[in-house]
Amino acid sequence: MLRQWQRVWVALLAAVVAELLTLALAAASAGTITEFTETGGALGYGAIGTISPTSGAITEYKLPTFNSIPVGISLGPAGTAALWFTEESSNRIGRITTAGSITEFALPVPGSQPRGIALGSDGNLWFTESRTSGTATGYIGRITPAGAITELAVPYAWSRPFLITSGPDGNMWFTDEGTNSVGTIAVAGPVVGAVTEFKLPSASAGPGPHGITSGPDGNLWVAEANTSMVAQVTTAGVITEFGAPGGPAGIVTGPDKNLWFTEATNTSGVGVMTTSGTVLNSFSLGTTQYKDPQGITVGSDSRLWFTEEFGGTYGSIGAITSS
Repeated sequence: MLRQWQRVWVALLAAVVAELLTLALAAASAGTITEFTETGGALGYGAIGTISPTSGAITEYKLPTFNSIPVGISLGPAGTAALWFTEESSNRIGRITTAGSITEFALPVPGSQPRGIALGSDGNLWFTESRTSGTATGYIGRITPAGAITELAVPYAWSRPFLITSGPDGNMWFTDEGTNSVGTIAVAGPVVGAVTEFKLPSASAGPGPHGITSGPDGNLWVAEANTSMVAQVTTAGVITEFGAPGGPAGIVTGPDKNLWFTEATNTSGVGVMTTSGTVLNSFSLGTTQYKDPQGITVGSDSRLWFTEEFGGTYGSIGAITSS
């Protein structure tokens, strides 16, 4: 009987040790960073690129319009096998199929500077226009999968909408650099296109709101680059700000249900925060070069993928594990 219990005890101990080793290995792999250099693509024209999540192989598609400056990119409606992107300098919205076929749509408002773009709950693409001349206000645009465009002026002076996302309430939410606010625009209901903005508590300090994402807690989360904070925004407009390292620029909900953000202004890194505002970690991209990481998203391989404006000689694409 004693020998039998000894065998059971040894088996249990081995199982515990194996589990601890598994957890240790998982913890050690969290924050593993891989970088892939972007080689310049079509000089002067801009390009749309795709990267393999396994090999890091990059393919670039030259845009038809010179000096287009593509900024934002989003998946299109399900079943369309296309992505949509903004061309800030050439004042266009583009569509590219997964085979690389490109179509461009000129915007009616001249010099509107389209930047962020996201798929809405209505099946259309919604984008920001950070126009800085003329009427001194920005616009929120909508384009249907067929290319029909509607532009809606933001009714706040000196508005400069930056990035945009679909919110948990089905409306679109965006950051506004000009008014230091977070805004929402109605996608459906009696007044489609109605805009409401909520001032950030740190507005007087010029927080420079950049990225915005829907969090796993049913709220919006905003990266404030200039004041090094991340803000939680409820759909009722209640805002709570939390300190974060490195001047957060891009932000996204990770596979681990935490908030992951790029650290662009003070350091070059990627940070992670819980929905209670606790910073769990900050992963450095190295100290030999300022890399200015900006956009971040979750890949099909469950890694976090991000852009580096000054990574290497031409810019880079990076990937980081969350666990």
